[in-house]
Order: sequence, then structure tokens, then C-alpha cells
Amino acid sequence: MSVSVADVYGPTDLTAGIPVDPRGAPSCDTAENLLVNCGFESGDFTSWVTQDLSDPFLPLTVSGPASPGFGFFTSAPSEGVVSALHGFDGDGPGTIEIGQQVTLPADASSALQFDYRGAWDITFGGPGALARTFSVNIEPAGGGAALDSTEILVADGNTTNLDTGLLTETIDLSDFAGQTVLVNFVWDVPEEFTDPAFFELDNVSVTEGLPFSQPVPALDGLGLVLLAAILVAGSWLALRNRRKV
Repeated sequence: MSVSVADVYGPTDLTAGIPVDPRGAPSCDTAENLLVNCGFESGDFTSWVTQDLSDPFLPLTVSGPASPGFGFFTSAPSEGVVSALHGFDGDGPGTIEIGQQVTLPADASSALQFDYRGAWDITFGGPGALARTFSVNIEPAGGGAALDSTEILVADGNTTNLDTGLLTETIDLSDFAGQTVLVNFVWDVPEEFTDPAFFELDNVSVTEGLPFSQPVPALDGLGLVLLAAILVAGSWLALRNRRKV
């Protein structure tokens, strides 16, 4: 017999949170970003490919600040005035997915960066609930078996976290230079209605270069001479101080 969200939790809805500054946070929609509708500012999932559970705890949606209750955080878009939200629970086993296809430059490294925030209370039903996971899959164009997968977050059974706080993740995409791939955010819900949760995703970018690994500039002839002089001076001072002891 199928169980519905109303049977388990009663009526549920996103409750409006604190007002948001209509100017919003700085936009990720720049010429450098290879993704379109990177902060969901169209108000929907235009340019994204999505999949939701057939009966989710909270449907996959785009919204301004909101909360489902249960003591969970109120969402706060880190870019613009809206973000992608969902309940990270429902009639599993199944997955919630948000993905976009992108062609990566062949002559440069590139990186994926995004903001996320989660909450869960997997204690209502007692021990034994399976962990839910949030991962990023890099899939071939059009989707399919993951070419690479990075596990970002695990919500273990019999645990509570009412707010992870805003977190930022960066993933190196250099191995896929010159390829067209599907960048797919995947939330795995392994069971049917095993306690409420909440998730927010925003400010997604794919850009050339690796923000976490900046190259060290090469030294010219004068720079090498100055470096050598500094090293010699340092050695002389160290030797002088040693002799004074």
C-alpha cells in the first residue's frame, strides 16, 4: 500500500520566512559562467533538467526565503532573490536531481562551484533508517552512467542537524576539458518517508581556472637575482645569530 506525505507528516507547505532584499546577493550570471540560469533567477528550472520523487515531502521548487517548519532553517538565497529548494525525503527509494549540460573549454582547466545548505531530523521513526546522500555526478552528454561522482554530504540515519549553515563546494573539472557533460546534482533517498528534511542549492557556476589552486607566477631574471640576494642575506643573519649564542 502506497504511503503519502500527508499520511506521514500531515499537511506540509513551505512557510514564508523573513523578507528578502529585492536587490538580492551578487549575481552569478556573468560572462565567465558557462551555466545558464545559474541562480534560478528565472523563477523556475529553465535550462536545467530535473527529476523529483513521485510523492516528495516537499516538491522540488524555486522560491525566496522559506521554511518547512520542524525547527529547520529559513532558506536565504546566496545569489539573487531565489534558490532551489526541496524536502530531501519522500516515497523512495529514488533520487532528486538538478542537472545542466555544459561544454567545457579544451584549452583551459575549469571548475564547478556552488552553495548549499541542508537540514534533517531522522529520529522520528527510531533507529535503522538508512543514510541519505547528496552527490555531484559528471555524466556524458544527455545523461547516463556517471563518469565521475563526488559525495558532498551524508545525512545519517538516527541523526539530527537542523541547519548545516551555508556551505560552498568546488570541484575540479579539468579531466573533462573539451567535452560536453551533464553536471548533475543528485540527492539519494533510499527509503519511503523516513523523517523530514530540507535542502537549498544556489549560486552555481562553471568557470575557467581553478579558484582553489592559483598558479605561482614565474620569476624573470631580476626576480631570480633578488630572490638569491634574500636567501643569502637570510643565511648570513642566521649564521651571525648562531655565533652570538
